Amino acid sequence: MAFWEKIGWRYWVLAVIVGIGLPIGSTLIGLSPVWRFGGLLLLINGGLAIGLGRRIYQHAQPGWWLLIWPLTYFVGAIGWLPQYTWYLAIVYLCLSYVSYGLAQTHKQIRS
Repeated sequence: MAFWEKIGWRYWVLAVIVGIGLPIGSTLIGLSPVWRFGGLLLLINGGLAIGLGRRIYQHAQPGWWLLIWPLTYFVGAIGWLPQYTWYLAIVYLCLSYVSYGLAQTHKQIRS
């Protein structure tokens, strides 16, 4: 069990469900490209990137875990989303990293 905790199994499960499951689901149900891009990719995935960055810092987890979400999204995007959405993996990495850093700054200001 220590191995699974060490690699962050909860983050992997969440990332696979959202990063691969949502693109497959949205494609299968025929969600329009506007809703898929605006609702799914910007709101849900962007919010997840920000939330995970903060949570990783708050629970003093390894910084490399910030890569889990963008990498699994990229795999899902390659398989089931248009090519222009692949670049959002970089955006999600940046959002996670910035929220990670802002959580650190916010903690130092409060102390």
